[in-house]
Amino acid sequence: MVILKEFGEYPGVVVYRAGLPSLLEESEEARRFHHALEQSADLSERRKWFRKLFEQLIGKWMSGDLVIDGVESWQEFCARVDRGLAKLVDEVSSSGDDVVFTSGGPIGLAMGRALHLSESDTLQMTYMSRNASFSEFVSSGNRFTLSAFNTHPHLTHDSLITYW
Repeated sequence: MVILKEFGEYPGVVVYRAGLPSLLEESEEARRFHHALEQSADLSERRKWFRKLFEQLIGKWMSGDLVIDGVESWQEFCARVDRGLAKLVDEVSSSGDDVVFTSGGPIGLAMGRALHLSESDTLQMTYMSRNASFSEFVSSGNRFTLSAFNTHPHLTHDSLITYW
C-alpha cells in the first residue's frame, strides 16, 4: 500500500466557515439561502440550502475571489492532484491495476483531466460523485481517459446511494 497525500480532498469545510461571513455581507441571495437554511427543520431542505451556499463559496474560492490565509487555493489543489495523477501513472503502478480511495474533489479533477473539461465543469463534477461509488480511469503513455464513472454495484439498496 502506498499513501499519496496528493489525493486528499480540497479544504471545503474551511472555505465554507471562513468565507461565509463575507458572502453574507455582500450577497442578498446568499442571505436568503442562509435564512432558509436556518429556518428549515426538514433535513432535505437544509441540505438543499447548505449546498447552494457551499457551491457559491467554493465557486468564489475556485475563481480566486476568496483567498484564505494558510489555505490552499483551487489552483494549488489542482496542481496537487495533478502531481498525484502523474505519480500514479508514471511511478507507482507497475502492474497497471491500482486502486485509489479518495473524495469527490480529486475524482472530479481526474474526470476533468480525462474529459478535458473547463474548470467550471470540473468543479461541477466534484458534486456529482456518489458516496462509495467506483470510477475507473485508463492510462497509456500520454493518454488518460475515463472508462467508468459513479458505478455502485456493491450498493444493494437505493437508500445507500447518496451524494456528499
